[in-house]
Amino acid sequence: MSTQPLRRFNFGFLLTLIAAAAIGCGDSGSGGTTTVTVTITAPGIVSPNTSSPIGDNPPTLTVNNATASDGSTLTYTFQVATDQLFASVLRQADGIAQGSGQTSWTLGTALGTGAYFWRARGASASAVGAWSAVAQFVLGGGSGTSPGDTTVVFDALTDGMTVGQQFGGTLTPEGWRVNTNGDFMRYEVPTITNGYVQWQNVGLTPRGANDASHMLMGMWDPSAGGFRSNPFRVHLQKLWNNPHNPPFMRFRWISQGREEEAGVNFTNWNPSQVYTFRVDWSPSGAANRARVFLDGLEIMSLGYNRTYAPNTHYIELGIGERGESVIDAIYRNLTIVRRN
Repeated sequence: MSTQPLRRFNFGFLLTLIAAAAIGCGDSGSGGTTTVTVTITAPGIVSPNTSSPIGDNPPTLTVNNATASDGSTLTYTFQVATDQLFASVLRQADGIAQGSGQTSWTLGTALGTGAYFWRARGASASAVGAWSAVAQFVLGGGSGTSPGDTTVVFDALTDGMTVGQQFGGTLTPEGWRVNTNGDFMRYEVPTITNGYVQWQNVGLTPRGANDASHMLMGMWDPSAGGFRSNPFRVHLQKLWNNPHNPPFMRFRWISQGREEEAGVNFTNWNPSQVYTFRVDWSPSGAANRARVFLDGLEIMSLGYNRTYAPNTHYIELGIGERGESVIDAIYRNLTIVRRN
């Protein structure tokens, strides 16, 4: 009997046949995995959305629910900012559970007096929706932030208008922008012997656009003469170390002709940071005291023994007569408060 040599089995050939058979038995259509794209609509703003002051602080933000194309239940993100472009987001909440028809979020802590902008969006496990329209709310208005305070002026400066007298500069969605050293904003108010001025700045740099970019804010009495020699002259300056000597931030207070001054050597300004300034003056026992706060911290303080009581009370962002306003500085959320 003859024998034949044992042939080696070709596994590669077998696998090829199996693969071909599988393809041949498959769906004659396009085949492959079908991808489903989920889309989510933007929520609708319910409240608040007003340029008039609201009463609740912290406020509650409410939207009509968004809708997902696959019917999934959503969670929400809320943002609160000081500008319409949301370059400066103050508060954010993620993962807020969807309510029945509407979804709300109450901020955990109170905000300071001023104008704020907010928005919301929905998200599912597989998709993130579009932001809602931008809404606004204002805290302040008829009363100040403490019992006995009255807000005399509130000016958001972010809505394309001002309640003050505008001398140059440009109103932008971020606030009123100083373009030249001669630009300023003026507010004439009833005489305030006990109160404060608060505002926000962005765009401040260590040097400033030029050597004349000094004056952040001032007060004076035009019925008593020009600014430079005014017996009720007040100003807040930021300076650079060349050509100036320290202190590089100065607070000058003149009341009934008597001058006091305080200073601090701060120059580390960041143009993208939002700074909150507050110039505060009040009787304090046998003496009066004027103070400057930066982002809630007292940085300068001085005593004065003559009542600050201008007959005509001008408060200015920048200083018109000096021509030393800070170029590229942007102002917003000005609040002028009188204590009763």
